[in-house]
Amino acid sequence: KAEDEKSSKPTSSLVLPSLPEDVIIDILACSSRCDYPKPSLVSKHFRSLIASPDLQARRSLLACTEHCLYVVFYQANTMDLDMWSILRRKANGSRCLTRISSTLPVLDKYSTTSAAVGSRIYVFGGRNHKNMTTNAFCIDCRSHTVEPLPSILVPLFCKFVGFIHGKIYVMGYCSPYREKAMLMFDTETQMWELIEPYYIIYRELNIV
Repeated sequence: KAEDEKSSKPTSSLVLPSLPEDVIIDILACSSRCDYPKPSLVSKHFRSLIASPDLQARRSLLACTEHCLYVVFYQANTMDLDMWSILRRKANGSRCLTRISSTLPVLDKYSTTSAAVGSRIYVFGGRNHKNMTTNAFCIDCRSHTVEPLPSILVPLFCKFVGFIHGKIYVMGYCSPYREKAMLMFDTETQMWELIEPYYIIYRELNIV
């Protein structure tokens, strides 16, 4: 009986010691972000690690960057935003669309424009009912969080956008007079500037 009780107890060699948190973060940082939903289901602790800024900072430090194409789907009949997805490359070389589970803002299909700069997507414009807005924000693709930006100087129906030498040029029509306008947003200073004459940048960006 004593032998049975002894044999029923787990030996220490079968018990896996818990890994230090910094080691877990290093392992996650070297993994593809498209695999993060799986360890998120393991425990609340893993879920909090994946959402933590420490993991994003570690990925940047290790230069674990991924090139992803963000896709926005709209309802065919209403043109309302349906979902955000990412086109990713799997380990076997194939590609798949992965739906983003976090809540990202609704984009107006016709009056907003965006520019991808590094790990951020800058979004400008939009409509409030029928009126143009001065909305501006950026999406951090590392954490899928939204960061507000200084408002556009004038309500703008945004049509074109271009990124040149650290600056984002936004072109469109002012509401309600449909006058053409061009503004420049400095991604470093986070400041807006009205550009005149607008046709110079139009020509440089090859926009007719």
